[in-house]
Amino acid sequence: MTRTSLALALVVTLTQAAVAADRMTVLQTPNGGIQPQAVADAKGTLHLIYFKGETGAGDLFYVRREVGKDRFSTPIRVNSRPGSAIATGTVRGGQIALGKGGSVHVAWNGSGKAKASEGMFHARLNDVGTAFEGQRNLMRDTSVLDGGGTVAADVAGNVYVAWHAVKTGDRGEENRQVWVARSTDEGKTFAKETPAWAEPTGACGCCSTRAFADSGGSVYLLYRSANAGVNRDIYLLASRNNGTSFQSAVVHKWKVPG
Repeated sequence: MTRTSLALALVVTLTQAAVAADRMTVLQTPNGGIQPQAVADAKGTLHLIYFKGETGAGDLFYVRREVGKDRFSTPIRVNSRPGSAIATGTVRGGQIALGKGGSVHVAWNGSGKAKASEGMFHARLNDVGTAFEGQRNLMRDTSVLDGGGTVAADVAGNVYVAWHAVKTGDRGEENRQVWVARSTDEGKTFAKETPAWAEPTGACGCCSTRAFADSGGSVYLLYRSANAGVNRDIYLLASRNNGTSFQSAVVHKWKVPG
């Protein structure tokens, strides 16, 4: 895949989204929550998560609002361990995605308040929509989590959680990589994380990652590099085989003055 085709695919996706949005409504985050993230399903139901509590050790909550309703549902706490979510730095907030059959998936950076709260977490809403299943840490072989993780899901039941971290050696930004943990059973189980790309681009420690999965089996990852602490180029990684392998393109070059 060429850089041009990757960029075109992204433009087409954004254009389709813009055409579908025939009107815009501004809503206040319920219950005084901050850092809201929202997504709408095929029926028009709005699914929303938000953060409450201390910025370094708080909680994520989930609500939904069906078409024609003027109020959100009763909040459901996402994280099963109280105080295990973080809002510090804005890029580290929770992320939400909808998968097969409208399944709800949330991923977030752990707070580090206690050892059991450190890591990149995922939780899925149960099949009846009444509570989230127990959170799980997907970081098995990596450490030094920073920036913001991300989650994507598709209609085939694949769920992808991605973040940047190091495996061994120096903790410097130039040694960081983007890692992906993949589930093929709607987020019930996840394989060990693997590097999305082997090239030594590094990853900006204070920058987030973002992922998107389409209905055709493609997955896209966006992140900022940190090559030797000088380059902060933005890379778009694209997979056409359900996250098994990725191809890359630089979408923006940025050199930080020395």
